[in-house]
Amino acid sequence: MVRAADEDLEQKVKVAFLLNFAKFTAWPEVFWPADRSDFILAIIGDDPFGLALKGVDQKQIYGKSIRLQYAGTPSADLENCQLVFVSKSEKDNLRGILSFTEGKPIVTVSDIEGFAAAGGIFEFKRKDDHLSFIINNSKARQSGIHINSSLLKLAIEVL
Repeated sequence: MVRAADEDLEQKVKVAFLLNFAKFTAWPEVFWPADRSDFILAIIGDDPFGLALKGVDQKQIYGKSIRLQYAGTPSADLENCQLVFVSKSEKDNLRGILSFTEGKPIVTVSDIEGFAAAGGIFEFKRKDDHLSFIINNSKARQSGIHINSSLLKLAIEVL
């Protein structure tokens, strides 16, 4: 049984991971036009983070203000996102979501079991009562995304 306080802490840790995934990832130059002033972090499906996201929009990634975007389903709006978190509520829609992001320089993250093996880039994973992650570096490279070697070393598995 997971206590509410433990769940809140886990969501805060996941948000910290999301920000660090962004800091240790490089997107293709064409994805950063000079007039682009924000870094878009989107959440598809139910928002599991709640208050853990408080203040995130006050931070910056690569000198760009973080803007949160929420979506029920993949849409053209997501093509401008740098990082997309896929909520567990979208487990049954995963194939369509990953098909939508396929080949685009969009970092996908989820805690859905098997997400990285299905074609997502980062999958949160619990191991020995700690939160860790799997990286699908092959999929990242196919999308023109470069993940820093320091981050690759921290992953429990790299595909």
